[in-house]
Amino acid sequence: MAKASILVFLVLTVLIGWALQRRQAAKLREGGYVARKKAAVRLWFDAAALAVGVTLVTLAGMHWLRLGTWW
Repeated sequence: MAKASILVFLVLTVLIGWALQRRQAAKLREGGYVARKKAAVRLWFDAAALAVGVTLVTLAGMHWLRLGTWW
């Protein structure tokens, strides 16, 4: 289960990072070299933070379904 959750986290991080990069492409092009690198690092940290939340919600849902408690 731990390996699967790490894999889900990594895949979600890449997908969310890719989506954020497409959405914020203009911000990543403006400014100097250091500003662009800081923006890119900030983008991937944001993607990782969102992926953590989605992974935890997914794992909680899977755990809830496994327990079979519907009420």
